Amino acid sequence: MKMRRLCLMVLAAVLVLTGCVERRVFERIGLVVALGYDKGPGSRLSGTSVMYTLDKESGHRATILSNQAYTTKKLREDQNRKSSKKLMLGQLRVVLYEEAIARDGLIDLVDSLIRDPSIGTKIYLGVSTEKTADLLQYPYKSISNIGTYLYDTIKQNVLEGQIISPTLHEFLRDYYSAGKDPILPVFIRKGETIASEQTALFQSDKVVGMLSNSDAAYLKLIRNRFKAGTFELKLDKKKLEPYLSENNEDRREHIHTVVRIVHSKKKIRITDRGKPAYDLNMKLKFILEEISAGINLTEPEVIRTIEKLVTEEFTKKTESVLAKMIELKTDPVGFGEIYRQSLRGSTLTKSDWHDKMSSMSVDVHLNMELLRTGVVE
Repeated sequence: MKMRRLCLMVLAAVLVLTGCVERRVFERIGLVVALGYDKGPGSRLSGTSVMYTLDKESGHRATILSNQAYTTKKLREDQNRKSSKKLMLGQLRVVLYEEAIARDGLIDLVDSLIRDPSIGTKIYLGVSTEKTADLLQYPYKSISNIGTYLYDTIKQNVLEGQIISPTLHEFLRDYYSAGKDPILPVFIRKGETIASEQTALFQSDKVVGMLSNSDAAYLKLIRNRFKAGTFELKLDKKKLEPYLSENNEDRREHIHTVVRIVHSKKKIRITDRGKPAYDLNMKLKFILEEISAGINLTEPEVIRTIEKLVTEEFTKKTESVLAKMIELKTDPVGFGEIYRQSLRGSTLTKSDWHDKMSSMSVDVHLNMELLRTGVVE
């Protein structure tokens, strides 16, 4: 019994001492949770680190470090010298790049991340329309740690289908693919919050254009098997006029609707290697979440008319997004990969594919079905 009690006392003492040691270790290090890169003076780089620390007096807190250098390695070394904590990148969650840098090319900066074994490939990347230093250093009233806030915001929007997943792994996969280009979300400060309102389109590692969030939703539909997502549409009121309720007093030319895609299936087929030309076939099932006019949604003829009008709008929007891609010679869908795979022993390069895109065409064929369950009038 005495021996058992002694063992328990020793174990308790070890646990207490271990906890104290761990706390002292954490008090000596700073966990970098977010990085920002901006253009500095001349050819220098400006770097901002959001460091999460454990402090004796104030507990957990976020500290911002900024400096300038010619390389990312020198940036971190100088920040380490300026800090009383040792900077650790093992908990890095988000890296932002100023738009001006992203338009010049990101691969050298992104490559420096993958060369650090402590950084995981699931971290999120993004572009900022303003200086990342301004975005990260702003004194937000309700955001205590801008790094974790950004990470949680991106993760939530990815899970809800609002933005396309922007991990380091996915960026590099698309960059090194001969027939596909990366995309990243674009962030902007709006008062006391940060929002993503655009998607950056890359040609190789350089930003060449932007898509609004509403247009990026159609890109997501083409790129991936889309399980859920909402789209706001304007339908021609005249074509629905025979089915509107008599007391409808809305004088607007269009009827506004919100549709939710609940199932999608797509197939892209190359039809002409010389041009090249493609057929894009998509089968989509959707529900009406909202409609701005009183209408009887139980009538089969009404359902068919709405399906036709929604299909026309989706086709028009999809064709518009594809036309912008072709104009900018950027391929976030991967048409180039389909082309490459259709050629035996292909030696297609990214540059070759971007040149071919100027004559590329895509015929869009949509089959859309309105599900009656979940319809809201």
